[in-house]
Amino acid sequence: MQKRLIEQFSPDQVFHGLLAGEGFSSRVGAACIYHCPRCRHRIRFRWQSFYQWDGASCFTRARRRRFDDMTPALAAEEQGAFDFFCPTCGAPTRIIFSANRQGIAAYQFDLYAALVGAGALT
Repeated sequence: MQKRLIEQFSPDQVFHGLLAGEGFSSRVGAACIYHCPRCRHRIRFRWQSFYQWDGASCFTRARRRRFDDMTPALAAEEQGAFDFFCPTCGAPTRIIFSANRQGIAAYQFDLYAALVGAGALT
């Protein structure tokens, strides 16, 4: 059996410290911790990480297309995909989230999935 080059993980598989409540199950509170499923390296994300997201990707065009093909469309007012490389193992990673506006300048960020590449070929 061949291992998939890009795997999808639910937020509860790779994040700790997410909020759960009525109408949502994986909301970023003040901060959450991402655990790379390849090497278990931990990265702390604050809600500002998602608020300051500018849509830019550190991936090459070809890699971005491969990740785009696996990125599900969200039925949300705004959606984002935060791309980065794990600082320890180098796994290309995309966090898919929705940004829901709550009032004039307040947002809530719900995480949908993490796509994690297997290595240099992804």
